[in-house]
Amino acid sequence: MADTDLSAQFEKISDKAKTATDQVKAAGAKTKDQLESEVDSARDAATAAADHFKHQAASAHGKAVSQWQEIRGRWQQHVAKVRHDVKKKKAQIDAKEAATDADLAEAYALDAIDFVQAAIEEAEYAALDALYARARAVALSS
Repeated sequence: MADTDLSAQFEKISDKAKTATDQVKAAGAKTKDQLESEVDSARDAATAAADHFKHQAASAHGKAVSQWQEIRGRWQQHVAKVRHDVKKKKAQIDAKEAATDADLAEAYALDAIDFVQAAIEEAEYAALDALYARARAVALSS
């Protein structure tokens, strides 16, 4: 893989984060129904991204891939449980429980943000390590 490919792929992370930041900021001015629609769309996009990641991981080989598959599997289980819990809680109408649901959803969002930040650090390390490995291979073959 060329150096520019890794750089371009890494750049997509900040582009995606910027888009998500803009959408979260704009959400404050939206109605409950508009937010519900956006939540459905975001969930579908997250599911598609997880499926894409699953497909990529399944087609790759090696120990690192199996570790990522394990992490992905645990993450998907966690996401499914939280989504199920949130959906179950949404069925309850009580205002106090709705506030608790909001706290749970906010805590989940913060956990997801922390996970992504750690994943970005890992992605940076992996990209730099790959570039180093390629440079070392080129140097040793010369």
